[in-house]
Amino acid sequence: MLSIYLNIRYYVWLIDSDGTMKPARLSVREAMERPNGRKIVLRFNKAKQAIGNEAGLLSGVLGLLGSDFGKFPICEESWRKITTKDKVYNECVKIAKELSKKNILKSMGKSWKETRLRLYNAYFKPTFTTKQNIENRPPGIDREHWRWFLDYRAKPETKEKCKKNAKNRSKQQYTHTGGSKSFARRIEEESEQQGRIVGRGELWIAVHKKKDGSYMNDEARAIGERIEEIEQQDESSRVLSQNDSIAQVFGKEKPGRVRGVGFGPTPSQLFGPNSHGLGNGVQQEETQRKLLELEAQLEGEKLKRKAMEDEAAADKKKMKAMESALIYLFQRQGEELPPDIAAGMSFVG
Repeated sequence: MLSIYLNIRYYVWLIDSDGTMKPARLSVREAMERPNGRKIVLRFNKAKQAIGNEAGLLSGVLGLLGSDFGKFPICEESWRKITTKDKVYNECVKIAKELSKKNILKSMGKSWKETRLRLYNAYFKPTFTTKQNIENRPPGIDREHWRWFLDYRAKPETKEKCKKNAKNRSKQQYTHTGGSKSFARRIEEESEQQGRIVGRGELWIAVHKKKDGSYMNDEARAIGERIEEIEQQDESSRVLSQNDSIAQVFGKEKPGRVRGVGFGPTPSQLFGPNSHGLGNGVQQEETQRKLLELEAQLEGEKLKRKAMEDEAAADKKKMKAMESALIYLFQRQGEELPPDIAAGMSFVG
């Protein structure tokens, strides 16, 4: 599934090793190479989530890294026990000031878990013998690592955990239309288009409707109408809080995640005493984006000026060469340059 997105090109800003900024269109594969010391400019919201086109590129890179079992072995019981996380982070995706290291590692861990499950479902055959299943391993996976993983999947406690996870997934009633784009990106884009901060209730409604404006199903419609009713009665419920429209409809947040804001933020980050929330960062993020564009325009003007100066220098060099050739020809004939031509050459020089 990931391979579908590897060649999509994203519009981003790059910083060269000398500090020069310039726009570029990069695919995930090209971003992984990062030649000549270039760095990709990323934008983050107050919850330390990547936003904008850059977020799509970063997501693809993290997905590719997380599914690389050469970097993160398949033969571990959980992502927490992987010991190479920091090494891969520092070598491949280190972010300036480590603003979002925790979220980045969580994203890679999510890809690692999902890819393990996908490979098991694709390659393990219940009708095969143990030996046949070991030999029927995915390309690039070490034989002993695959054997360990199959033994782990065969344990009663693992089977029970997988059964519980499958049951939880089956309870998800509200299919959304957001696609691969994260909720953080959707919130940022919707807020920019509307010219105001869009709450998670409004976004929930938007991503659970089809293109024709109808809801995905009856359950989603009932939830959406309830959200609209709450927000019409109390405008303050539109603003992200522990008592906004989403909180009133779905109840208390579960530990470790917050509904309707995307991957990463926890309740303590958004609602704790030192939280910054998401809303008050929209204007700052827009200002940051405009500053990047202005810097790029300024850099473009500098490059144009340098090109003109280089062209003028080249013309001057060409004129000098023509002068030398003319002098040489006259000297070979034993003659001197006419005074008016000699004076003109002195003026040009």
